Amino acid sequence: MPRNADDLSTEATIDLRDFLALIARRKWLVLTVAAIATGLAILYSYSRTPVYTSQAEVLVRPILSNPLEPSSPDRISLPTEVRIATSAPVASIARDLLESKESIQVLLDRVSVAAPEETQVLEFSYSHGRAIEAQRGAQAFADAYLRFKTEEAVASISRHISTLQTEINTLNEEINILNDQIAAATPDTAEWQDLIDRRSALETTRLAIQTQLATVSILNVDPGQVIQPAVVPLSPRLPNHRLDIVLGALIGLVGGIGLAAASERFRERVEDQASLSTILNAPVLGVIPKASAGQRSGLPATYEQPRSIAAESYRTLRTNVLATSSRPPAKTLLVTSAWMGEGKSTIAANLATALAQVGKDVILISADIRVPRAHTLFGLENGRGLVQVLTGEATLDETLCLTPIEHLRLLPSGPVNTISDPVELIQSDAMASVIERCEEADFVIVDGAPILPVADSLVLAGMVDGVLFVADSRRGRPAAIAQARDQLGQVRARVIGGVLNRVELGMGPRRGYGAHDYRRGLRYRPAVADLEGNGSSTPQPRELRQRRSG
Repeated sequence: MPRNADDLSTEATIDLRDFLALIARRKWLVLTVAAIATGLAILYSYSRTPVYTSQAEVLVRPILSNPLEPSSPDRISLPTEVRIATSAPVASIARDLLESKESIQVLLDRVSVAAPEETQVLEFSYSHGRAIEAQRGAQAFADAYLRFKTEEAVASISRHISTLQTEINTLNEEINILNDQIAAATPDTAEWQDLIDRRSALETTRLAIQTQLATVSILNVDPGQVIQPAVVPLSPRLPNHRLDIVLGALIGLVGGIGLAAASERFRERVEDQASLSTILNAPVLGVIPKASAGQRSGLPATYEQPRSIAAESYRTLRTNVLATSSRPPAKTLLVTSAWMGEGKSTIAANLATALAQVGKDVILISADIRVPRAHTLFGLENGRGLVQVLTGEATLDETLCLTPIEHLRLLPSGPVNTISDPVELIQSDAMASVIERCEEADFVIVDGAPILPVADSLVLAGMVDGVLFVADSRRGRPAAIAQARDQLGQVRARVIGGVLNRVELGMGPRRGYGAHDYRRGLRYRPAVADLEGNGSSTPQPRELRQRRSG
C-alpha cells in the first residue's frame, strides 16, 4: 500500500532527530576522533617534503611541410606529440641539458605533459623538491623536445636527399651511356631514334627527381618554439596544508560519526523505550531525563523543582501509573531494578511525591534495608523504621514519618547494622502485615532492593499488586533486565511497566510547557505573587521534626 508524502516526511524528520540525538550523545567521541584525525593530518602535511612544480609551454608546428604552402593544424597529432615529449630519447636529451646523473626513469617520473583542447600547445610540468631544479627541469624537457623534433626532421630530410641524389647519380650514368651509344649510331636510323627516346625519358625522370630534391631542401624543420619559459615557483605545489587539514577534519568527523554509530549499535545498553518495553514485555510508563550538572540535590525534584523537565517527567509517570494501576486495581507498588545504582529510590520518592501532590494519600516504604536511601531524599532521620517494626521493637504508627509533602508519609528502613539476614525479615508475616496495614492509604510505594544481587524484592513482589521496573539508560544491560524479568515471572509478579532513567535530552526544544524557563512566563508570575503574599502552608523538615518531638 503506497504511503503518502506526509508519512514519508514524518519518518525522515524522526530519522534526522535520531541521528542528531546520536551525535549529541556521542559528541565527545566524535570530537575526539575528529581532533585526532586533524592532528594527524597536520603532522602528515608538515612532515612531507615540499614539492615545487614549474611549467613551460611550447607552440607545436608541423614539420617536413612546404613553407610555401599553408600549414594545417590537422597535420599535428597532439596525443602523438605528448607521447614523444615523454619518451626516453627526449628524457635522454633533457638529462644532458641538466647535466644530471639521475636515471632516465627518475626524470620521466617527475615530468608530465598536457595538451589543452583546441590548441597547438604542449604544457611541460616538472616537479622537484627544490624550486630552481623544478624550473630547470621544465625548461630542459621543453628544449629537449624541440631539439629532438629538429634532429629527427633534419635526419629525415638528409636521408631523403641522399636517396634522391643517389637516384640522380644513377640516371646520370645511364644518360652518359646512352650519349656514347647515340654518338656511335648512324643518325636518323631506327636504332638511333630509339636511343634518343630512351635518353629523353631518363632526362625527364632526372628533372622530376631534381625538382623533388629542390623541394626537400626547403622543407620546414622548425618543430615550434617555447612561448612560455619556465619560471622559478615561489611556493610549493605540495603539500597543500589547508586542503590536508580540511580533509583530515572531514575524515575525522565522518569516522567519528561512524564510530559513534557503531558503538551505539553494538554496545549492550537500553537507551530507548521500545527496547525496554520489548525486554520487559510491559509498557514503559515513564522516561526520566538525566539530571543536569547544576540541578540541586536534596528533596525530590517534583517538590523542589516543580517546573523542571524532570518534574514534568515524573508527572507523566504518575499519570501512566494511575491509568495502569486501575486495570486491575493496584494500590501497592514495588519499585525495583536489576542492579543497584539505577535510580530506583529516587524514582520511588518522586513518584510518591507526584501522587501526593494530586491529593492521594501515599505511604512510601523504604524496604531496601541493605542500602537504605529513601529517608535522605526527604532530609529525615533514620532512627527507627521498618526493621524495628518487623522485629517488634516499635509499632507502625510510631515509625511512620511526616514528610515536607502533604499527604505523603515515609516508613524509613531504620538502623540495619544488627540484622544478619535481611531477607528473613522481608519474608516474614510481619512484612505482609505492614503492607496490609499501609493499604489504608490510597497508594503504597515500596522501595525494594535490586533483584539480581539479593532475593528481597522477589519476596516483596508476591506481597504487592504490581512491580514498577527501573532501568538506567546508561548502565542497564538487556541481559540483566531479561534475567530480572524471568525471576519476577517465576514468582508470578505482575510487572505493570518500566521506567527508563537518566535519558540524555534529545536535540528537540527544551523549553515551553514543563520546562524550567516557564517560570519566567506571564502565567507563572501571578502564582508566584500569590504564594509570596499568602505564604506557603507546606511544612518544612525542621517544622516536621518539631511536630514529632512535640
